[in-house]
Amino acid sequence: MRKPLILLFSAIILCSHSTQAQSYSSNLTFQKNQYTAATIQVPFEEDVVTSAIKDFMSRKGFKDSKYKDFVVFRSVPLDSASGVFSDAYFTINRKSRSEKDLSVVSLLPVKKGQTLVPAAVEDSSFLTSTLRFLDTLKPYILSYSLNQEILAKQQTLGKINSKITDLKNDSGSIAKKIRGYENDLMENKNDQDKQTREINPISTDDQGALVKANKKMGKLLDKQTDYEKKLRNAKDDLVKNSKSLEEQRALADKESQVLDALKLRKQNIGVAMP
Repeated sequence: MRKPLILLFSAIILCSHSTQAQSYSSNLTFQKNQYTAATIQVPFEEDVVTSAIKDFMSRKGFKDSKYKDFVVFRSVPLDSASGVFSDAYFTINRKSRSEKDLSVVSLLPVKKGQTLVPAAVEDSSFLTSTLRFLDTLKPYILSYSLNQEILAKQQTLGKINSKITDLKNDSGSIAKKIRGYENDLMENKNDQDKQTREINPISTDDQGALVKANKKMGKLLDKQTDYEKKLRNAKDDLVKNSKSLEEQRALADKESQVLDALKLRKQNIGVAMP
C-alpha cells in the first residue's frame, strides 16, 4: 500500500502547486529580438497543452493559425473591460529534455493590426491584462490535459481488462483440453489392458493373429505418446497463461492507481470542462 499512497500524495502536491502558481512576466527571444510576454508552467506534455489552448480558444470562437513557432489567434479581447483587441501569440515548449512532462506557455500580445515587433516601453501596461488572461486560461489547460490523460488511461485499462478476460477464457479452454487429454489417456490405458488380455491367449503358432493384435497395441501406444505430448503442452500453456494473467492483473492494478491519482488531481483542480 506504500507506493499507491506515495503516488496519490505526489499527485496532490503537484496539482496544488500547479493551480496556485500564477503567471509571470518573462523575456521571450525571437529572431534575436527580446519581447515581454506572460508565462506559465503546467505539468503536462507540450502536445496536449497545445491542444488544450486550441480547444479553449475554439470554444470562445477563435480560430488558430501558425506563424513561425507561434500559435496565433487574431482579435482576442485579452481584457474584456477595455474593449481592446489583440493578436495572441502563444509558444508552448517543453521546459527541458529531462522535464518532458512540464511545459512552458508564453503569451505575447500584439495590438490588433500591428506587426510583431519588440515591445516598446509604453506597451508594458498592456502586459497586465495578458497575465490575467493567462491566469484565467491555466485552470482550463490543467482540466483539459487531465481529462485527456484520464481518457487515455481509461482506454489503456480497458484494453488490459479485455486481455484479462481473454486470458481467463483461454484458461478455461486449456483446462478443458487437459481434462480431455487425461480422459483420452485413461481410455487408452483401458484399451491397452483390454488388448493385452486379447493378446495373451493367442497361440504363438497363430502368427497372423499375433501380428494383427500387436499392430493394434502399437497404435494404442502411439496414441498414448501423442496424448501425453498434448497433455504436457497443454499444462505448459496453462502455466504460461497463469503467469500472463498474473502480470496483466498487476498491470491493471498499477494503471488503476495511476487513474485514481489523475482523478484526484482533477478533483483538486475543481474546474469542470465547459
